[in-house]
Amino acid sequence: MRSDRAWIGLILAWAVLQLAWRYAQGPWLELDEAEALYFARHFAWGYNAQPPLYFWLQAGVFALFGENIFALALLKNALLALAALLLYAMLRRWRPPFEAGLAVAGLGLLPQILWEAQRALTHSVLAITMALLIMALAERLLNPGGRVTLKSWIALGLAAGLGAISKWNVALLPVAILTAALLRAEWRARLDPRGLVLALGAALCVLAVPGWWIMRNFERAGASLHKLEIEEATLPSKLAAGLGSLGAAWIAFLGLVILLVLIVALTTRAPRRWQPDPASRLMIGTMLAGAGWLAVGLPLFGVTEVADRWLLPIALFAAPVAVLWTLDRMRARGGRWLAGGLAALWLLAIALLPVSGRIEPGYRAAGFAPLASWIEAAHPGAAVLTDSGWIAGNLILALPGRDIRLAEEAPGLEGPVLWLARDGAAQALAADFGRMAAPQGARALQRGRREEAIDVALSP
Repeated sequence: MRSDRAWIGLILAWAVLQLAWRYAQGPWLELDEAEALYFARHFAWGYNAQPPLYFWLQAGVFALFGENIFALALLKNALLALAALLLYAMLRRWRPPFEAGLAVAGLGLLPQILWEAQRALTHSVLAITMALLIMALAERLLNPGGRVTLKSWIALGLAAGLGAISKWNVALLPVAILTAALLRAEWRARLDPRGLVLALGAALCVLAVPGWWIMRNFERAGASLHKLEIEEATLPSKLAAGLGSLGAAWIAFLGLVILLVLIVALTTRAPRRWQPDPASRLMIGTMLAGAGWLAVGLPLFGVTEVADRWLLPIALFAAPVAVLWTLDRMRARGGRWLAGGLAALWLLAIALLPVSGRIEPGYRAAGFAPLASWIEAAHPGAAVLTDSGWIAGNLILALPGRDIRLAEEAPGLEGPVLWLARDGAAQALAADFGRMAAPQGARALQRGRREEAIDVALSP
């Protein structure tokens, strides 16, 4: 249909625009981009606290287009476009093109997608895509109209395993979908025990080797566990802190969605009780089941600090559901109003993205060119070792071919080494490797509107 082609074309055009627009945001790399450039230069079963799938995909794109900003932006925007197309395809089974397309645009109600995914994120972008792939596959299995075979269950299991190694919190999504399916008779009747076993087996096959790497490198793989702020306190205290933080994270993540629902509910009269389409019912059931698992699991494990981005694989479905509910409640006039508002949100975001690269935090406007020129001129034969992935990635971009390493990846380094540290501890960094190092002073690095000092030391 012509309308379908128009929406698909709009999604692809937006991705191409964002790919070109990346260059307007600054010549250097954000934190996640720098990490991807550093690790995706080589294949490994694991790298750090992040799961490996994004780095594997990025390595493939590097092989085709080289290690540069274009390849970094291409992968991310291709994944965002694929995520939008997956959601559109799933909803088109039940909704006309305008409603399905507007529900996709409704993802702009989520700042983690409207802003952070386009500005800085990498692994979370892949998590968005995998979450929507898992949901699309599950929707075809659990709702009528889809052709169900054992291969379909294997595909779902593979997607679930790949989702987990895109971002660990995606592992909750298949559990939430299964929980929702078990609680509703029509979905429970479509669960095939053989299919479930095959799906589980496929997921475990995907997870086997990355899981083996985690067990052998638990210190590196668990480096970000401190963010959970796990406390050993009384159960009531943990429950109160964990549930409070979880509730705040939901509100922060869904702030614009909640605002939209409140405005529409207070300014319109419902013509009838809302009857969501089958895809919306599954998304709602999954969100409720996922919220239940989080509410029980996080406090019981002592987690007292929940970041809103951790909710992404579960909570992102709230936006398209809210848009579809609004369309059903407000009819044609409301659809035009909503379309205009969502278009304004997306246009505002793209207008502000170049500004974000040049003000706080200003990572893409950092002055790495003078630092790279000084390293090349003053220490041409020394390996460069740093405690900052942001510095390592940007120096690799500026000095292709130089031996530049992160501290965690440089055991047994010999010969002259130039040590760089953001926290003024270059000599201490050298001492961690049993090396003496002479201070070389600090090099000023302009970052957006502020100046950052990079401490430097040299081991002969």
